[in-house]
Amino acid sequence: MKEERRADLVTHLAELRARIIRTLIYLAVGMTAVWVFLDRLYRFLVSPIRGPLEEAGGELMVYELLEPLMVRLSITLVGGLILALPMVFYEAWAFVAPGLTRSERRAARPLVPVSGLLFLMGVAMGYLMTGTAVKALLGFNLPDTELRLSLNRTVLLLVKFYLAFGLAFQLPIVIVLLAKVGIVDSRLLIRRWREAVVAIFVAAAIITPTWDPITLTICAIPMVALYIGTIGAVKLIERRKRKAAEAEETLAG
Repeated sequence: MKEERRADLVTHLAELRARIIRTLIYLAVGMTAVWVFLDRLYRFLVSPIRGPLEEAGGELMVYELLEPLMVRLSITLVGGLILALPMVFYEAWAFVAPGLTRSERRAARPLVPVSGLLFLMGVAMGYLMTGTAVKALLGFNLPDTELRLSLNRTVLLLVKFYLAFGLAFQLPIVIVLLAKVGIVDSRLLIRRWREAVVAIFVAAAIITPTWDPITLTICAIPMVALYIGTIGAVKLIERRKRKAAEAEETLAG
């Protein structure tokens, strides 16, 4: 019995090692692709701030010798990870799925592509809001001062901003998972909608670099809409559970 358990453990560890190696290969391929098109990707990444920066009479500056290299490496790493995410999710799913029941696999399978789609929607939302946020921030510049932004810090701020929006748009996935395990239900979500809206606006205030009400509202409205849509998804899950329970009772009777 112990030998069988040891053999199973060795098999799982070998499979895990193989999947980690493949994941690293996917990441390397993604980083290589990003490195090849890095100049175009960089222009696309910083294009939302170009207009507001030029209007304010500012420019991006390099202050340290290694700064351009660090920016290139940062963009390459993050971009390569994003490109490799679909395959990384597949490897994680393929490793975990055999340990799940059929109903658990059926319930979790659609969440992976939906999560990726929501992440891209969040990044796109952050990208579209960047110009407005940067323009508002540059409006606080003091008189008789020259506006010079560090290239490395600015690019890192943009990347964090986009990723924060992508992660914030994972809210429906979290709620659906909680509903599937029975922690929340549609009635609770409806009853607590006021607290949810307040929490969403607080999260939007943390994500957005400005505190003006217009930017904050523009950021929060899509997440509120996602919350409302998630209530509908939870109701659908509950309806399916009731139908399944009724079917089991019918068969048992």
